Amino acid sequence: MNLQQNWDLTESERRKYAERWARAMREDVDRILAFQRAYDAAGKRLFPNERLIDVDRLPPKTSRKDVLRPADRLLFFSRPDCPSCDLLLGKLLNRVEEIAGIDIYLSGIEPGDDAAVRDWASAHEIDPTWVRNRRITLNHDAGALEKLTKGKGKVPYVLCRLGDDLSPIRASDL
Repeated sequence: MNLQQNWDLTESERRKYAERWARAMREDVDRILAFQRAYDAAGKRLFPNERLIDVDRLPPKTSRKDVLRPADRLLFFSRPDCPSCDLLLGKLLNRVEEIAGIDIYLSGIEPGDDAAVRDWASAHEIDPTWVRNRRITLNHDAGALEKLTKGKGKVPYVLCRLGDDLSPIRASDL
């Protein structure tokens, strides 16, 4: 016996079960809303002069210490056709004036194919003035990410360089 045959329903059976399901869901919503109204009324009756959440009792917001300093230079590892790389690049470009600069390393482009690198930079609206002033450098990866992360880094990847020190930066910290 074919198991699929047990699940074949006629149009009228599908309609009948769908209506039963719709009624059951409607009754469930009615029960949930009735309980919520009773809960709200009990809260007002038992605690008439109090807010449900007293925001004055919450701990104060602490300002997040910025991980980037003006002397930092970022090494950003990316590749063409990488949406998450593009999102992170946008964050970095928004902060390019706050730091010493960004060295962009592209993988997935043939070594020496500088035209492909220029096309990528143009498509990502990297200001040529930044490149001329070395605020941004455009580089072929050529194994740099693998060497610097001992094979553990995957694009997109950001390192912060301050002097001779390199440290990874999480995208959420930018």
